[in-house]
Amino acid sequence: MLTNQFTLLGRVGWIDMRYSEKGVGVTTINLGVKKNKESWNNFFIKFFNTQKNELADKVMNTIREGDYVSVVGKISESKFTPQGAEKEVSKIELVGWKCERVEYDELRSEYVPVSR
Repeated sequence: MLTNQFTLLGRVGWIDMRYSEKGVGVTTINLGVKKNKESWNNFFIKFFNTQKNELADKVMNTIREGDYVSVVGKISESKFTPQGAEKEVSKIELVGWKCERVEYDELRSEYVPVSR
């Protein structure tokens, strides 16, 4: 059993891909998750390319703005000292390792994966 795992279901507000200074592909999505009938929570989730898996490329090529997706990942904390600062800063990020497009199936009353 994993102790650090999240699963979110929501609508993609925007999607962007960039490459780090080391050439690693990083795709970031803004995921709107419905809080109630009138308001949403927005989460920024990052997907990384690795030597074994080009997940950032896959997400960028299969997911579009407005799609409903299910994301599984982990909460990550990075600590660093900004240039010119004396204090260490802690930053919490959501890092995804699975992202799939879903749609609502009225017969089953649930969201189900779909392929593009």
